[in-house]
Amino acid sequence: METLSATRTELLARRHRIEFARHGRSILQDKREQLLAEFRKLADQALASGSALETAATRARDALAAAEVAHGAEAIRAMARARKGTIRLRAVPRSVMGVAFPEITHERLVRARTERGYSLAGSSAHVDRVARRFESTLELVLDAATEELRLRRIADEIRATTRRINAVEQFLIPQLDHECRTIEAVLDERERQEQFRLRRIRRRR
Repeated sequence: METLSATRTELLARRHRIEFARHGRSILQDKREQLLAEFRKLADQALASGSALETAATRARDALAAAEVAHGAEAIRAMARARKGTIRLRAVPRSVMGVAFPEITHERLVRARTERGYSLAGSSAHVDRVARRFESTLELVLDAATEELRLRRIADEIRATTRRINAVEQFLIPQLDHECRTIEAVLDERERQEQFRLRRIRRRR
């Protein structure tokens, strides 16, 4: 623990630290407000994306059901396995309000009918529709992943900033205030003792 030296220089130094701490708290509060505004905006976007994803997934399931009725579930599964591949993803560093997060980018997943690997003669518009809708749904899933990562990072930064504000408000400033009052009390007592000593000297003279 730092030794408390009851001097006027130390008193001025602690008063300066209090002003510095209050200024820092103000900066942190501004940062938190900006982060909260960004979080609310991104949350609205994420809700809209979630709604679009839910709609796309429902349409894809409906298309799958129609395709299974037309061709049979086994035939649809066989067509789905006709061409396997990998999805190339790229994580690009981005920053929002000083908060770093990876933005996931990907190639276009909706393919042409001739690129899907199944027999064109043995398929139909039902098969093409279900493939296209599931490909579109997968694109929405990957796009939503970036939004969720961004939201999580900003939420983490909001919590960390709030902890710093609380530490300054509840511990640092009160501690410095207490130390200032302690130093002032010691200095006042010294001044009273000095005045008393001077009065005694005058009376003796």
